[in-house]
Amino acid sequence: MMFEFKLHMKVARCIARKDYARALEYLDQIRASEEPNPYTVYMMAKCHEWSGDTESDMSAAKEALSIDNGHFESLKLLANLYLAKKDYKKTTEYVQAALNNYPEPVPGPPRFFFWLLRVLSFIPAIGKLGEAVRDDLEDPDKDTNSWFKWAKKYIEWYEDEYREKTGPTLH
Repeated sequence: MMFEFKLHMKVARCIARKDYARALEYLDQIRASEEPNPYTVYMMAKCHEWSGDTESDMSAAKEALSIDNGHFESLKLLANLYLAKKDYKKTTEYVQAALNNYPEPVPGPPRFFFWLLRVLSFIPAIGKLGEAVRDDLEDPDKDTNSWFKWAKKYIEWYEDEYREKTGPTLH
């Protein structure tokens, strides 16, 4: 357990340093030491994406889906990869699958936590950090929510653009 925690910390450090090759090595070690885990394989896909290796990225994301076919982040990643390739039909398939597996909202922290951050922000060393933390914690689902809005607009666009060519609407 402690060994895996240390490896996870090393992965985080490598990602922060943009050393994706080493992060992939550590992720391989984690993967070998645990049950099949879609999140570990998804992180491998993200490291491939960040390093510019889209083929490995796509295969790792598909592998994560083979472990859990409803893994939202992998579905979202594949939708974005197919969109970059202008494969709109595949993009639509993955967008719809991701929308069908949309995660439950993350509960925010208790209100007193924000009061504590406000008080701590008067300390100069904590001030700007406290503001950044508060912004992130006020809407923990900000990225997911913005993707959801984009996905809905994309589906509308796809249906309008390809309705005559593909037949009935996608529902």
